[in-house]
Amino acid sequence: MFNVHTSIGIDISYFCDFTSEPHVSLVPDDALTSTWRERIIHFSPSWFTVCMGTGAMSQVLVNFPYPYSGNTRWMRDLGYCFWILDIVLFITFTTFSVIRYVRYPALLRIMLLEFPASSFLGAVPTTVNTIIVGLVFYYDYSETAAWVAFVLFWISVVLTIFTGVVLILIQMFQERLHTMNDVAGVWLMTAVPNVITAAAGAVILPYLYVINEKAAVSVLVVCFLLWGLGMSQIHMILAIYFWRLISKKTPSQRFILSGYMPIAALGQASLAIYHMSIFFCDYLQKSRFVPTHSRTVSDQTLAAIGEMIYWFGLLTALFLLAHASFWLVQNTTAFIYAWPMPFNIGWWSFTFPFAAYTNGWAVVARDFRNEGMRGWAAMLGVLCIIFWFYVATFTAYLGFWKGSMFYDPALADWSVKEKEVDAAGGMAVQDVVVERLEDEEAGIRKSVKRSLSDDSGFSSYSSGESLVDQHGRDSSSRK
Repeated sequence: MFNVHTSIGIDISYFCDFTSEPHVSLVPDDALTSTWRERIIHFSPSWFTVCMGTGAMSQVLVNFPYPYSGNTRWMRDLGYCFWILDIVLFITFTTFSVIRYVRYPALLRIMLLEFPASSFLGAVPTTVNTIIVGLVFYYDYSETAAWVAFVLFWISVVLTIFTGVVLILIQMFQERLHTMNDVAGVWLMTAVPNVITAAAGAVILPYLYVINEKAAVSVLVVCFLLWGLGMSQIHMILAIYFWRLISKKTPSQRFILSGYMPIAALGQASLAIYHMSIFFCDYLQKSRFVPTHSRTVSDQTLAAIGEMIYWFGLLTALFLLAHASFWLVQNTTAFIYAWPMPFNIGWWSFTFPFAAYTNGWAVVARDFRNEGMRGWAAMLGVLCIIFWFYVATFTAYLGFWKGSMFYDPALADWSVKEKEVDAAGGMAVQDVVVERLEDEEAGIRKSVKRSLSDDSGFSSYSSGESLVDQHGRDSSSRK
């Protein structure tokens, strides 16, 4: 059975709870011995942050700034192990997700309609992009690997558009209400895949250009479009998030680690514009490309234009890293202030952003040939690896061994009903969920006008109550 108790100790509700007040949550009392069936039911998209954090470690080792001649053989081999582990985890977690939504299709609807929990779908294309980058890192000599990376890139583009456009439109047309307290760094998970996919595409450009120029140009154009879309969305969300921090003070413990997501967004954006500008500069000079209505230009002019584009990319990358540094200082200060914090799946939201920030400094330091930048990137890289081993150890023990991290607070109501129904020999879990969703939709239609005029009717995701439950409770109290 499920007991009600205050969230302490292992609190997985960090990723799905977005209120600043302590709350009472439903946590299974048999979590330490939960079955794999229960684990799959509670397997949320936030687990894919483990994959993206693991894949990012591979890039940190490949881009490590020392020694000057490039990373040593053992670093490259260790990075390859991280990349293989990333693939294994991605396949495993994808299998879990498929089983979950095929066996319990109503859970897919719940996940899509619950924001910001659904924003963690952005971790899926992010993980695909870490696999793409690994392909060109470790198989740069293979034409087949370049084509595989090209195919995966377009798959990632489709997934990115879904999370960055379709998922946002779904939330816009919902009758759900959000307060300023709901705004958190995790909202960026819908926008971050845009710049990450652009960065992955920019990395494969030089290898793709060798085998097919048209394919490389098409990837370059899409990368610029995704980068532009991502940057516009990221800065809109950051403006709202900054106002939330100023007007509502620093977030509670459940918000702290998601506050590192701006670093991932800006760090990956710097990598993307850096690699795109380098390739575009070379492409202009090799192909003598000029716009259709431009007059013929000399080689010297093309070289000058290419250098301008190159320096624009380099300085823009530096600007974005400076912006990311502010968010690093801000959220690290908040993290220290909120310490100690219980370990949960939310700790993985730190690994990828920190790695993206590290990689950004590593590639910029390479061009500026600055020892200060190089040393800073090296220190960040060492901290990344140490932190990954720390988080991975606790995840393996508490998550896969004990099973206590497989808990999705969004399903607290339905998990309790499921066990009660199972005990009575009644409906299956998906029938219970569908029934619950139908009741919720009917209640929302009746109470939405009252919600708009009464701040107390706003949804409290962390309490495990739906909007309908809260309105019912409010109306009862008024009576």
